[in-house]
Amino acid sequence: MKDRAAGVVQAGGSGFETLTFKESEAIEIIARLRETQGDVRGRAFIVNLDQIIVRLGARWEVKEGLVHEHLRKSFTQKFQEPNWCAQLQDNLWLASTIGVGSRQGALKCAEIWHDTGQFFVGDISDTQLPLFEVLVEEADRLKIRQIDLNTFFDRDEDFGPKSAVKPLGASGQDSAPVKTSQPVGTMTTMNRPVLSSSIIMIGGKDLHVACGVEPVFELKNLSMIGHRLEPFVIDRTGNVQLDSKALKGMDWGDREKVDLANIEQGLQLLRSRSPGQRKILIVVPVAFSTMASARSRNKAIADVSKAATDMGMKVLYEIRGLAGVPSHRILEVISLIKPYCMTVVGHVGSELRAIQAVRQCGFSGVCLTYDGVERSQVVLEEYLKDLSMAAKASAGACMVQGFDNLRQVAVARLAGVSHASVKASALQATGAR
Repeated sequence: MKDRAAGVVQAGGSGFETLTFKESEAIEIIARLRETQGDVRGRAFIVNLDQIIVRLGARWEVKEGLVHEHLRKSFTQKFQEPNWCAQLQDNLWLASTIGVGSRQGALKCAEIWHDTGQFFVGDISDTQLPLFEVLVEEADRLKIRQIDLNTFFDRDEDFGPKSAVKPLGASGQDSAPVKTSQPVGTMTTMNRPVLSSSIIMIGGKDLHVACGVEPVFELKNLSMIGHRLEPFVIDRTGNVQLDSKALKGMDWGDREKVDLANIEQGLQLLRSRSPGQRKILIVVPVAFSTMASARSRNKAIADVSKAATDMGMKVLYEIRGLAGVPSHRILEVISLIKPYCMTVVGHVGSELRAIQAVRQCGFSGVCLTYDGVERSQVVLEEYLKDLSMAAKASAGACMVQGFDNLRQVAVARLAGVSHASVKASALQATGAR
């Protein structure tokens, strides 16, 4: 393997090679792999497309987008959430199959590769399988190793020498071995992020705005009902993700850019899914300052309303950044939003005292951010019960955003919380949809 402009691959121990990134987009794929633990569980794969590129020749420039779109559609037909895939550099495609066994995921990725080759260049069954397993090594690099499906078995929680394995054919879902060989082609770093994203200029800095689609649960029946568009904002200068405090401190015009970029990317992600992968509700977090501006409000509402209509979904707006805003001004803006959505809730952070401030502001509920503090189940239930009671007394429904796992969601249900959104990693152990 040789160097490319965007990065370099170096030989490593245990059959791995190191893929070092130079582009800031790397932080997103590494963060998502770490969050879902797809890599350490042997459920993250990279496919090298060099064989298809060589066969297409000059036609690759025209066919590149079609090839990656074919890969994405093939993936969504075989996998549902919480599995995900992404286009990387022009010759790389990544799949995280965290909802199935590692061998089953590898076999299906191999099948997708062969089907794609058959569609675009003809039979490639006699070629080497360019499928690699992936492991996050550090913040700016991955470890990769080519897979031989004759010896690639199911992993338990970690992949590597300590992994549990099964004999070939132990799973009824195994198919015939696919012919493999030594690594082929040239690996390279990504030039495109794992999440749908865009780059905006704020204060002389390039900010990378990406959207992660979080699952939203209705807790009375403990069922997934929708998707929340969570923004990830990364300062490309130092590859640093901006926290909630930094977002709150943004100039109103800058925050507007972030909100609109997040909405655009989130809707794009939802549109890319099949109807069976979409639930009924879209939760759209957006700053009060963005909705207070007629121009940005009209833009956001128009884009979200059209997408919701096209996909047959309903909309819930989560209004953030309410601290210090007079209640009459909130009421005025909410009255302009409600005709275009199912309902509106107010985001108040994670403190009890902030809940009272949104009383009689026109919201149908309160959205709180889980503070991430480690608690026993009893203490967590009491903490959430206090928040839920205050929220219901102030505005009605109580939604908690940002849970780390489904255990916390179950406790929230006991505490009287009505709705919750969770990180993608919360689904990997159960395969919840």
